[in-house]
Amino acid sequence: MPRYSEKVIEEIKEKIRLSSLISERTEVIRKGGRLWAKCPFHGGGNERTPSFTFDDESGRYHCFGCGESGNIFSFVEKTEHITFPEAVRFLASKAGIALEEENAESRRKRDEKESLKDLYKRLTKTFRYFLTDDKMGEKARIYLSKRGVSEEMSERFLLGYAPSGRDFLYSFLKKKGYSDELLKKSGLFSQNHFPYPLFQDRIMFPIRNIRGEVVAFSGRDLSGRDDTPKYINSPETILYSKKATLFGMYESLDGLKKKDGEAIMIEGNFDVIAMHQAGYDTAMAPLGTSFTEEQANLILRYTNKISLLFDSDEAGEKSTGKAMMMLIGKNFDVSIHHLLSYKDASETLEKLGKEGLEKEFSDSKSPYMYLVEKGLKRYDIKMPRGKSDFLKSLIPFLSATTSSVERDGYIQDIALRLGVSEEDVRNDIRKGSTPERSERRKEEDYENAGSGNRFNSAKISMDLYGMLILAGHRNLFPSYRRKLRFSDLKDDDAKVIYTVLENAMREEVESDEVFLSLIDDDRLRNYVSTSFLLDEFKDGAVNVLDEIVDRITLRSLEGSRKLLNSQILLLSDSTSENELRELVEKKKELDTQINVFRNRLFRNEENI
Repeated sequence: MPRYSEKVIEEIKEKIRLSSLISERTEVIRKGGRLWAKCPFHGGGNERTPSFTFDDESGRYHCFGCGESGNIFSFVEKTEHITFPEAVRFLASKAGIALEEENAESRRKRDEKESLKDLYKRLTKTFRYFLTDDKMGEKARIYLSKRGVSEEMSERFLLGYAPSGRDFLYSFLKKKGYSDELLKKSGLFSQNHFPYPLFQDRIMFPIRNIRGEVVAFSGRDLSGRDDTPKYINSPETILYSKKATLFGMYESLDGLKKKDGEAIMIEGNFDVIAMHQAGYDTAMAPLGTSFTEEQANLILRYTNKISLLFDSDEAGEKSTGKAMMMLIGKNFDVSIHHLLSYKDASETLEKLGKEGLEKEFSDSKSPYMYLVEKGLKRYDIKMPRGKSDFLKSLIPFLSATTSSVERDGYIQDIALRLGVSEEDVRNDIRKGSTPERSERRKEEDYENAGSGNRFNSAKISMDLYGMLILAGHRNLFPSYRRKLRFSDLKDDDAKVIYTVLENAMREEVESDEVFLSLIDDDRLRNYVSTSFLLDEFKDGAVNVLDEIVDRITLRSLEGSRKLLNSQILLLSDSTSENELRELVEKKKELDTQINVFRNRLFRNEENI
């Protein structure tokens, strides 16, 4: 992760006013000597009364409705759903500031990315023109009409048409001044037979990143030739990673940002468009790959609720099962949908219309009930072997379920269905859950404790909790470091933050942004960044910190006393009377200190 100097951060803060960023998204008004706006986070700009206030002088904002607060960098991170380094680059570009970490190679890559973005943007408009205004696009217009795609959806997804003919694309782009070197890297031409175009006589689906920039294309063949793939997707480029991109993600952002936003994962480009046309404006699909963890993590930036609507054939069933297990492991709230009349959403829309698709999609199952129904069809639970096989089919799901309460409820239901005791079910689950799987679940639980919006302070250690408070109140660290030593900490993550706090104190780091850039580990940086936004680490945090320091100190003192007791027992017969007396006196001192901390903590608990 690149580190940016305090100078760069301050220069960005000087050149960009918070009000200018906010006014790009919502109306700004002045009331009572302060600037106010409708909250872009929890209200989507639709609040009746503005609850979001900010100040250009301090560069800070706060919403009295949802509690969000931060500065220009966190505002961009949250509204654009990007990382801190990406936010710095975004704002630096906006302010015309050259970043210090940029070298010749990074400049070359940046220039190449910008050139490709320009190329894709130009080509998107050209393909769009051929579809809407040129006679060559007539067959594409007829095809889209037969598929039931509305003009509104065609415009929303920037659909286009790539004309037939192997020379058109290359000649067109050369006339626009693009070099062969760039075109070879563009993903638009065959790597082995340049300049043979990948896309010709195809309906074109521009693939956009979360900032709305076209980074690749997907094309549906209209030639009808048997030797031509029905769909072709762009190969990976410096801009485009298949496993980390979803078709329809950008078009779904407004829906995902709503309070109860839920992603809908389906399989094909036309399925995505069909769902949006039917009013389900959060539908998206992988591009030539199965649903990946990177794509799931991208969705987690916006919501942890997701519906799966894969095709109803055997391949679709496999995709559903694989995606479901991965999502459960990431603590998603998952729903499973099936279309009964037709194979996919596009065909359902084409045959039954919008109302028919809405009706088909309205029924859903929980992952548990989906697996139970699937198992009941496959196994005869009236027979002993059928009971065993049925339970085995559910063990991976039960092992992936992170909530003990949920798992207990499932076990009770399984026992009733099979007519056996809960203990028998638990015994078979223990036999079927490998140590590797259990350990992996523990690791995932720990990682998920601090990922995205699902930061869970109950899952982190006392040591780390205290360090997160100090990270948000760095002015307190010089005084607390005299009370709390590095060696008192047991949690490795807490030790890392303690070290970063030491470095920040020596380097006189003031901004949150530079402090975060000192943390190399992405997961831990996310813990700290998330804690900056949570009230529990702000108001009244000093009182909590005092108690944590007392508990950590007490733990350390008790450890020292335990060691001293061992020394006294071991040395009682071999050391001198004076030396033994000295050890006993040290133990008495420790006993006194321990009693002081215990009494203090006990009084605090009584006052709660």
